[in-house]
Amino acid sequence: MHELQHYTVGGTVHVDALYVFRQADKDLLDLCRAGEFAFILSSRQVGKSSLMLRTAKQLAEEGIQCVKLTLEEVGKVTTTPEQFYYGILHEIQKELQFQTKPHVWWQAHGHLSLAQRFSKFFGDVLLREVEAPIVVFIDEIDTTLNLPYSDDFFAAIRSLYNARADRPEFRRLSFVLIGVATPNDLIKDYTRTPFNIGKRVEVTDFTLEEARPLAEGFDLPDRHA
Repeated sequence: MHELQHYTVGGTVHVDALYVFRQADKDLLDLCRAGEFAFILSSRQVGKSSLMLRTAKQLAEEGIQCVKLTLEEVGKVTTTPEQFYYGILHEIQKELQFQTKPHVWWQAHGHLSLAQRFSKFFGDVLLREVEAPIVVFIDEIDTTLNLPYSDDFFAAIRSLYNARADRPEFRRLSFVLIGVATPNDLIKDYTRTPFNIGKRVEVTDFTLEEARPLAEGFDLPDRHA
């Protein structure tokens, strides 16, 4: 019997496993290379997380620093708004290993609001200590649906985009927001959301041509593929 162990059924596809590329892969990669803010909002089990991992791997090979966050994981250890914001910065430091310790910086700027501290950290610390372009992937963004401070969080991300107007270093920073929701679900205040400045990546079904590599795993001749 032919072995099909290199196929992944459900869940995130490992970066070394068989992976079938589609238009969304090219679209997201091009946006990230260009430093654009992007979002992927679609139903479950369509390959969003696998798309994130593959894109981050390719970007890293090109010298672009990538951070992959899952808000569901952050939420498991946070119970307050402060823990939520700080938890994200802590995860960024863990992945990029820059010198400044987030907890020291965070406490030293306690006179600022949580959203202000969150935004300020990127300009004062991250972009000063990491010289390469940076893409922050935030998965499970729909976790914010039940958070009373989600508008402030999204406004903080939007402010990082707006900062590009007079601070060129912010052009090296971009975000990709990923989740199971529609923009209308996540947008409460259209003047503060990042979803009307970002570019949407559509994750669609495979075309016949895109799915053709799957036939190789089944040893099917082209006429059966």
